[in-house]
Amino acid sequence: MNVEFVPIEIDETTPDDIQSLWQWVDETNLAATTRRELISNGLRTGRVIDAERFRSRLDSMTQPKSVVDQFLSQADVASEVSHGGRRIPMRTGRRYELPVRQPIEGSHVSLVRLDGELFGRTLVDPQFLLALTPTSGNTPQQINLRFRPEIQHGSMRQSWVSSDTALRIDTRRETWSIDQLDFMLTGVENDTFVMGTTAERIGLGKQMLSGTSSDNTHQQVVVLITLAQVPTPADQI
Repeated sequence: MNVEFVPIEIDETTPDDIQSLWQWVDETNLAATTRRELISNGLRTGRVIDAERFRSRLDSMTQPKSVVDQFLSQADVASEVSHGGRRIPMRTGRRYELPVRQPIEGSHVSLVRLDGELFGRTLVDPQFLLALTPTSGNTPQQINLRFRPEIQHGSMRQSWVSSDTALRIDTRRETWSIDQLDFMLTGVENDTFVMGTTAERIGLGKQMLSGTSSDNTHQQVVVLITLAQVPTPADQI
């Protein structure tokens, strides 16, 4: 699968610009209740139904990079949000972690709205990511992508992890795994899925998918995932 992080500049006075991006996205791939839960947390997602027009609109919302911008991007300091793309070999049942922005230094309160109630936690140096697990679909041509928003936070900790063959030390940070916001998208080869914020940036979506660039311009990141190839049973061997 191909994963792209596309930072776009935010103009708070023209929310319709962001809204226009979604006219070429089918959001009915999700159940209505799941869609409402995501929207109440400032998140939108769906399948791109007109790739050419969608890409053209997205390109018009990004700024051309200067030589300095390209250098900063390579040094991974051009923006607080993730940027660039990569190809990830996809295997069903394997978990992938997609960091969508740089860690936020210091203590910050993260808010999540679940079933109409607001929950908050104070987290140290939080980093937001999407956990992604592909599974087989109902037909050989389909693949299910299960997503879960997560926040890693705090200091690195070591723990012992055992397997059938060895005992090893696992080093990682604590994770707030927001399983109540799990959602699944089903697609076929060459389908592209998009995730972004609502027109009014609020809550989890605002913290997760927005930040500032090296020149203090407000940005939000649009996440694109393209199924370049659906794994076959032979690929799993």
